[in-house]
Amino acid sequence: MPTTERNGSAVQQAVDLVRERIRQGEWGPGHRLVESELTTQLGVSRGPLREALGRLEAEGLVTIEPYRGAMVRRMSRAEAESLYQVRELLEGLSARLAADRVASDSSARRRLVSEIKALERVGERGERREIMDENSRFHQLLIELGGNPVAAETLARLNNQIYRYTMRNMFDQKSVARSCRQHLAVAKAVLDGDGAKAERLMRNHVRVSGQEVVKLIEALS
Repeated sequence: MPTTERNGSAVQQAVDLVRERIRQGEWGPGHRLVESELTTQLGVSRGPLREALGRLEAEGLVTIEPYRGAMVRRMSRAEAESLYQVRELLEGLSARLAADRVASDSSARRRLVSEIKALERVGERGERREIMDENSRFHQLLIELGGNPVAAETLARLNNQIYRYTMRNMFDQKSVARSCRQHLAVAKAVLDGDGAKAERLMRNHVRVSGQEVVKLIEALS
């Protein structure tokens, strides 16, 4: 493999690994990303690592400070509120578009029915990580069924920044149970082809999630 291809692969590997550890909350806001430690942990050299950290800075996950190095970026209350305002609009739109599609697309309908069953199963078991993963799949499915590529791309960027806080919030069992109920309500509205109701319920769900994340950010600051 040519050197440029190997370097590109190493950069992407480092981006994926660091991003996932931040998303999962292993490295919280303010955590120092020490190059000497990361090269050993991730199995990459300094060059690809620095390029990877630059990409993650562009995604809003990392801050690189002169003479101090990289750290996991902290999110302010104002930034979180702005992100959730946009997320609320776009996820609501995706739910409405998904309802329109499900009404006329049998394949989309089958995928949604399967997802509803999965949500019900994990809700009964109550395993936090399992619920979190299924919740993410549900949101992603509605975005896919909505079929708006601009909304999908924008939400992917927003969710990369938001997910780490959402993950921390899911330690609260009441939040877990409420999230499951809200997801099922949205899913059933989409299944019924009621786009207006699906949009309203999804926007409310995202708004409530945003309020909880803002409280968490304030507690961590």
